[in-house]
Amino acid sequence: MTGAQSADGSWHQSNVETIARLFGLHLTVREASAQISPALNWLFQKIDRWATEKRFDNKVDIIEESLVGLPFIRGRRDTFLMGAVLFLASIFNRYNDPFILESYHWLSALGLKNNGIWVDIPSSHNIFRALVVHPVYLHDPATIHFIEYLEKIQTASGDWGDGLPFYQVLNALAHSDEPAAEKQLGKAFERLFQTQKADGSWGEAEAEWNTFLAVHALKNKGIL
Repeated sequence: MTGAQSADGSWHQSNVETIARLFGLHLTVREASAQISPALNWLFQKIDRWATEKRFDNKVDIIEESLVGLPFIRGRRDTFLMGAVLFLASIFNRYNDPFILESYHWLSALGLKNNGIWVDIPSSHNIFRALVVHPVYLHDPATIHFIEYLEKIQTASGDWGDGLPFYQVLNALAHSDEPAAEKQLGKAFERLFQTQKADGSWGEAEAEWNTFLAVHALKNKGIL
């Protein structure tokens, strides 16, 4: 897990692999160590231009790599990186770094301007993942706007349609105690309990990952 880390802090100069490695490390380590800090700093450089210029790229560049095992979905590369890097900064307790706070502030203003949407729906999900793990921006009006958007599109069966993976959204919403989130989680947990397989897992594909997301959501809401 650690041997392939490059001197610049990345793993093979790959954005997705470095994000995946850090996400795996956060399951057992929550402080930015001598190994984690250089990797975070390397990733910070990847979002510096968008955060400094306060705009995303006009050219749409879609993530080609697999994101299995990561709490993000495929979509634009710029918004994926922004969401993933801020997410990692927050879970490794770098959420008060001036650069990170300024990036969150910009995203908040952009989300408010666009009624809780950042560029498109996959982008909005990936940005939302970063917002809900920050102790301040979890309660930000832009975050609440996106939660309310999710409430509007939630189906009677408790999911959010084909464009948003059920277990991903469930897990993200379980970080929030906003009334609109709690209402959606009520429907989503009903679906969860109805679809659990005999072996205790969830989902036909990626059952291990989906089960992790479901169990984590249940734990966050005090059900486990």
